[in-house]
Amino acid sequence: MIRIVRPRLPTELEASLLALTQEMAGTPVLERGDHTERMWKRPSVRRDVYAPAFKALEAMAAGEDCCMYCGNHLADTVDHFVPKSRCALRTFYWPNLLLACSTCNTRFKGNKHRSDGFVGSLLIDPTSEDPFEHLDLGLASGVYRAVEGSPKGKWTIEVCGLNDGKRPRVRARTWTNLADDMREWARSRAAGDLKNMNRKVYRMRNQPFADVCYAALRKAVSDEAPRIFADEEPDILELLRDEELRASFQV
Repeated sequence: MIRIVRPRLPTELEASLLALTQEMAGTPVLERGDHTERMWKRPSVRRDVYAPAFKALEAMAAGEDCCMYCGNHLADTVDHFVPKSRCALRTFYWPNLLLACSTCNTRFKGNKHRSDGFVGSLLIDPTSEDPFEHLDLGLASGVYRAVEGSPKGKWTIEVCGLNDGKRPRVRARTWTNLADDMREWARSRAAGDLKNMNRKVYRMRNQPFADVCYAALRKAVSDEAPRIFADEEPDILELLRDEELRASFQV
C-alpha cells in the first residue's frame, strides 16, 4: 500500500458528484440503501460520473492500473472506502472513492468496515494517511506485517488479504526484478543511454505491486537501512539512495 495524493476534480465532475450527494440527502433515511444502488447503476451516472471518476483515480494511482489496497496491477473498479451500505451519503463523495481490483473490492474488503474508535476508519486510507506508519513490507519475503502497536495495520492486512495466496511470492519476485532493473538503469547511465534509463524507470514504476519499489526507496534512507539491506549486494543500497534515481520517483 502506497501513499497517494488526491487532486481536485474538474469542476464539472465535482458538481455532478455534489448534485448526486444532494439527491441522496433528500431521500428518506430508510430508503437510502436501495436508492443508492439504483443511482450507482444509473446509465447516466455510469457514463458521466463513474467513467471520469475512474480515469481520475487511474491518474492518481502509483503505477499502471495499480490497486490502491493490494498494489497489484489489476485495478478495474471504483471502490467505496466506507461501503455504500454503511453510509449512503458517501456514495458520491470524492474522498471516499478509491481505485481497486475486483479481488480486493469484492472477495476481501466488500462491505467490511470498522471504526477506529474516534471519527475515522480502522482501515488505512492511502489518500489521507501514510500507510508506512502502520505497515512494514518485507522485501525478500513479500509479506506485510503490522507496525507494532498499530491496529490499523493489522486490520488492513486482514481485510484486504495483503498476505493472501500468491501475493507475497509475486512481491518477492518484484523485488528481484527491481534490483535487476536498477542495475540496468545504472549501466545505461554510464553508457549515456537516456532512452533505456527512462524505459527502466517506467518499468520499475509500473510493474505489478509497485508498493515494493516505494517501500524499498523509503527503507533505503531509514536508520535501519544497513540492517535491512545487509544480505543484499552493496550496490543495491547505493542505487536506492542515488539522488537521480530517486528523483525519477519523486521521493
